[in-house]
Amino acid sequence: MKKTLLVSLLLFSITIIFAQENNSQAGGPPKLTELIGFWKKVEIPNEESINQVNPWPQKYQWFAFYENGKVYSMMSDKDYDYTSKELNEIFKVLPSEKTPNYTLNGQFLSIDNKETKDYKEIWGVNLFAIDVNEFLKKGNLIMSLDDGKGNVIYYRLLKKID
Repeated sequence: MKKTLLVSLLLFSITIIFAQENNSQAGGPPKLTELIGFWKKVEIPNEESINQVNPWPQKYQWFAFYENGKVYSMMSDKDYDYTSKELNEIFKVLPSEKTPNYTLNGQFLSIDNKETKDYKEIWGVNLFAIDVNEFLKKGNLIMSLDDGKGNVIYYRLLKKID
């Protein structure tokens, strides 16, 4: 319980710090060039108790942000060490017209889905410039999703795949 509370407070504190100071020593919003590429979800200690909801229940997740504004994702119950080349091959067979779009505006990333009417996700995003601890590492991207009222309900930590 104490470790869960500590991790929750740490994530909340980091979110507040980034929200107040966009270019802190610890990091800030990613540039578009830093966001573009392939990412793998990294498990946050006790994330099942930190996240109030889990809209994406499969443990292993991969993402691709392309220059054309498309964002692809996939999930699995099994872990794989995909390379960026392998993920590109997987994602390129998916129909572009049915793939969500993303827009990066400062520290906010919005994702729409034309397949679902009025669908939009708005994420707070921050890229770490330094290692903060054993799981928040330089180059990792933390994404926080709120409930539409400013309350963070879901965190996702991503590591870039070279």
